[in-house]
Order: sequence, then structure tokens, then C-alpha cells
Amino acid sequence: MMRHLGARVDLDGLVADAREEGREVQVIPARSTKAEALEAFSATLNFPEWFGMNLDALADCLDTFARESAGQGEWELVWDGVAGLRQDDPRALAGIEGILDELQQDHPHVHVTVIDR
Repeated sequence: MMRHLGARVDLDGLVADAREEGREVQVIPARSTKAEALEAFSATLNFPEWFGMNLDALADCLDTFARESAGQGEWELVWDGVAGLRQDDPRALAGIEGILDELQQDHPHVHVTVIDR
């Protein structure tokens, strides 16, 4: 199950704890629009040029990223700052969270944390 944390979380401490537990950590800034959020995922995770900037492409790229990292240990994806997207486009937030939840369910070595600030 995806972990949801509130605004007072210490991001540096969260990342340090995950790394201490042996996880590779990627922090994705949420941004306030769906397009900006998708661009943040793409830029941070270095998605291929064919990334279509839509939810289906996000699901495909994250699944590929998770499958390719499967033999390399555990991976923590931290999606930080979803409050703006929650307010401006709750449907986009729900779509992305659904993809992240499915990603974590399909790939046991993937851990997802969503920070609501």
C-alpha cells in the first residue's frame, strides 16, 4: 500500500532512512498541473523521448523502469508536494496516484510515498 505523509515530513530524513535501508531513492516534485507533474516524472526519471505526456505513457514508463530495476534492489519513489495538484486538478492527482499504487502492487521491490504539502 502506498504511504501518504503530511506537510511536516522531513524529506531529507525520509530519503536518508530509505537509503540506509538499502533503497535507491527518486524524489519527484508534484507540481500544480497534470502536464507539469508528468514533465517532472519524465525529467527526474529520464524517460525516453517517446514518452507521450499522458497517464498511459506514465504507467508504461514507470512499469518499464520498475522491471529494469528489479534485480538491483529496492526502489523508493517519493512524490513530493501534491497539495497544489490536489486543489487544482484532483482528477489528475487521483489518476497518478492510481498508477503509483498499481506500480507498487505489481513490483514488490518498489515503495511509493506521497507527501501532501
